[in-house]
Amino acid sequence: MEIITIPFNHFLVNTYLLVADNNETMLIDPACANASEEDKLKSIVAEHQLIIRYILFTHTHIDHIAGAEFAKKTFPEAQLLMHKDAEQLYQHADNFSTVMGFNEQNLPAVDGYIEDNQEIKLGNENIKIIHTPGHANGSICIYHQKNKFVVVGDVLFNNSIGRTDLPGGSYDTLINSIKTKLLTLAPETKVFPGHGDMTTIEYEIENNPFL
Repeated sequence: MEIITIPFNHFLVNTYLLVADNNETMLIDPACANASEEDKLKSIVAEHQLIIRYILFTHTHIDHIAGAEFAKKTFPEAQLLMHKDAEQLYQHADNFSTVMGFNEQNLPAVDGYIEDNQEIKLGNENIKIIHTPGHANGSICIYHQKNKFVVVGDVLFNNSIGRTDLPGGSYDTLINSIKTKLLTLAPETKVFPGHGDMTTIEYEIENNPFL
């Protein structure tokens, strides 16, 4: 499975494309926030001949869903999915748009909800959902055991963790999520965060000052 990483908007959110062997693709955190970034995402999808099957949010802070309307309009056949606990913030996310420097958008309706330990079929691969609250309500991580990688949103970073001072944040809940849901993965598991560089579970166990 191929992973394509595209940093978008002024918060440099990592938008991810998980690509199966048959080019079926999961678009994670569409964060493109202007026409130039939208064109970039479209050109990458076209260049690689990707088939967008799913649009997933790791969580629904405005910087991670800045391209939600564009993504659903551009890939209307894709299922837009999130954890049920993330929907309340999603419904009010546009209240933060102008304050955070984003254009207002008409957020598309959710096509379905995903749950802890649910598996999503992408091509011939199974992608597992891990519910990891603490940074925001309904935060999830997206895990592929075969290729040993996990997309973690803003739960865990290289040498850091997600902030917990925003709505739905809880330091104790976040630490518990990380320790019980992520640090139990194989040490060599690659960690793809919502901002910044990739890391590994082993590196964070040994070096992350918060853990």
